[in-house]
Amino acid sequence: MRRGHLGGTDVTLGEQVRAARRARGWTQRELSGGTVSESFISMVEHDKVRPSLETLEVLARRLDVPMARLVGDIQPSRRSTELELRRYEAVLRQHKFTEALEGFSRLAPLVERAGDAAVRVRCHLGLGQALAGTRQFDLAEVHLRQAHDEARRTGDDGLVGAAANAWGFLCYRARKFTLAREVLEEAASRLDGAVEHADLRGKILANLGRVYVELGLPAQAMRMYHDAGALLGASADPAHRALLHFNMGVACEQQQAVEEAQWHFDQALELFRLQENLNLLSVVQRSIGMLRLQQGAVSEAVEALEQSLHVARQVGDDEGMAQSMVELARARVRAGALGEGRRLAGEAAKVAARIADPVEAARADMVLAEADAAEGNLSDARARLRRVIAECERLEATADLSRAHRMLGELLLNAGRRGEAAPHLARALSLADPRR
Repeated sequence: MRRGHLGGTDVTLGEQVRAARRARGWTQRELSGGTVSESFISMVEHDKVRPSLETLEVLARRLDVPMARLVGDIQPSRRSTELELRRYEAVLRQHKFTEALEGFSRLAPLVERAGDAAVRVRCHLGLGQALAGTRQFDLAEVHLRQAHDEARRTGDDGLVGAAANAWGFLCYRARKFTLAREVLEEAASRLDGAVEHADLRGKILANLGRVYVELGLPAQAMRMYHDAGALLGASADPAHRALLHFNMGVACEQQQAVEEAQWHFDQALELFRLQENLNLLSVVQRSIGMLRLQQGAVSEAVEALEQSLHVARQVGDDEGMAQSMVELARARVRAGALGEGRRLAGEAAKVAARIADPVEAARADMVLAEADAAEGNLSDARARLRRVIAECERLEATADLSRAHRMLGELLLNAGRRGEAAPHLARALSLADPRR
């Protein structure tokens, strides 16, 4: 069976392996390396067996030749491709993003040649989600867009929903909130009433709720969460139930429903503790700290935020570290520890720059503006807030934009500059209008 080309002549896979082995001056035993038998190498070289992709990868690595050279035009069976896809999808669910990325990258050329549209969609999905896990958002979006486009051509609602959910969530993480809203709303509408996809639609609505929170639409977010909860129901795994409670707590906090927010955070905290999910424990602790700060309980806020920061550092979560440092800086400033607040905000800005998170950098700048105002440097505070407003406009970070306009309006109002304050306060109110 012909597999590829070497020196312009058609050769089999076995002939390629034998030629590469001899070029290195190795025996079949030396190539086997104890992982496979010498007789197996002999059968491969005589094209009597077809090695798995995993074995081919080992041989390519030992022979120091590209995997693609050995694979050539090999057409793996649908079953073997399916098994490989399932394997790396499982790796992805374990958040082993680098391993998943390597696996899907190896499968991609084979999948493209296979000509199965559904398999291509799944491979692009896997690549996109693995890239997103390593914060390579631009490359991830290329694959997730392609997955979405190909899924739509198949007409398979489940594939379209899965691709849209992944793409929309990536847009949410990349702070492209308007695009995230568009993608997820379309997917939710497409799956409306599709009983067989109720679980998937529930996940889409939950992610849509997160987008609404960032857009400053907590009432709409709560509706999404309630609908998601009804669709996921009692069958939802503890992780999804915990995330729903956490997200509902955030939406309640935005609506000033403090007691309800605390109840949801407590439920999420208990579930994440049972799962020993340190990353999400840090997230909930941070939200509890923010809630305490909103209530004016600064010392309790500091305690919760320090716990959140400690856990984020423990698990190496740079994104969580930046967010916790920003909120802890805000708490320190409100406690009068301006120097410590500035230090934390500056450190948060550096982490945000390193991980390319402009929204968190803008939030750090807002904390510095609050410190400027507390020190009486009102012109510096106003200048800083104007920069934050411009950045949040660019990023479409509506909730933060509303907060920055309100802060600037209040500073101008306190300085007796009512005419300048009015448009900023009006803009803050319009951004908070749930009819947007």
